[in-house]
Amino acid sequence: MNGPLLEGRNITVRFGRGTDALEAVRGASLTLHPGEIVGVVGESGSGKTTLARVLVGLQPAAAGTVQLEGRPVVEAHSKERIPKNERWKIQMVFQDPYSSLNPRMRAWAAVAEVLQVWRGMTRKQARAEAFSLLESIGIGESQARRLPKALSGGQRQRVSIARALAPEPKILIADEPTSAIDQSAQARLANLLRRLRAERNLAILFISHDLALVRYMTSRVYVMRRGRIVESGPTETVLRTPRHTYTQLLMESLPGQGSREARS
Repeated sequence: MNGPLLEGRNITVRFGRGTDALEAVRGASLTLHPGEIVGVVGESGSGKTTLARVLVGLQPAAAGTVQLEGRPVVEAHSKERIPKNERWKIQMVFQDPYSSLNPRMRAWAAVAEVLQVWRGMTRKQARAEAFSLLESIGIGESQARRLPKALSGGQRQRVSIARALAPEPKILIADEPTSAIDQSAQARLANLLRRLRAERNLAILFISHDLALVRYMTSRVYVMRRGRIVESGPTETVLRTPRHTYTQLLMESLPGQGSREARS
């Protein structure tokens, strides 16, 4: 397709009503094309996760629309979520690998469950495919037979990614996927996501506060502050020559980039 695979247009999200209402996202627009990795950066509370939840259909918007393959799938004030026959196309990996998996379900079973629901496989087919999918992302058979508590944080996050990949989506929204795991596991997970993009032509929206990781992962980036997108463009351009004061402060907060901390 020539246009964006996923597009958010003027998304606004409010929590509460009247004078006490909080605008968590204000007029945010972004695009994601097939096979690209796009970053969304900003401090905690900047609205990154709320925007992601709207894009995947988990959070209603007060204003704006979400288009998938050029068709509206989420509209403001609508109680409808992304239509069931479209949901497989966009999947999300959440920040916390400790709470995103059923603690009583073994890794292979967590993936097989998705395969049965979304791809109509028999239990036997789903079991075989689950082991194969987990193996392809670095989870061997012995690890696949374990409960989440017997896996490391990085391994749990890989299982979460396998669950998200099981419906064979076109889009993966990765919400701070490396923040709850150690540094060596972060590097392996980043390389895994890059490999998956290349192998599957997967479009990835990569949400993070880690600018160094975003520079490594993404081709374009959006910078969020207080619910607004304040700057966007090619990642290297935005991070090398930031125009907005907030982006400049974020860059200066990196080790070796200055002593000031970014302030909202």
